[in-house]
Amino acid sequence: MFGRNQISDRDLLKSINQRLARTGTASQSKVNVSVQQGNVTLTGTLQYAIQRSPIVKAISRVAGVRHVVDLMQFTAKKAERPGDRQNARMPERLVLVESTAQPVTDDEPADEQPRPE
Repeated sequence: MFGRNQISDRDLLKSINQRLARTGTASQSKVNVSVQQGNVTLTGTLQYAIQRSPIVKAISRVAGVRHVVDLMQFTAKKAERPGDRQNARMPERLVLVESTAQPVTDDEPADEQPRPE
């Protein structure tokens, strides 16, 4: 049923949910995850726009994830002044991320890369 080195969508969803719980950014938002043949679709709302990148990055690094489709929306809280642009609902943004890197284990830093001196 599965090719070499593939995991089931159910197991992949479990791994993704565990990774989201560890990032902490999804706990303040309502992120829904669906998986189909390694393709992950994210829907729901974000409390802060800055949450998007860490969530997408964390999921794209889960072993078995082929693509991440980001359909999450950012909904700002009430603005302090009427007519402020923060009141506007941000449009949906579609982002496809193809993960080609080797899976990162929990004991090695994921985001650190050597910096040129």
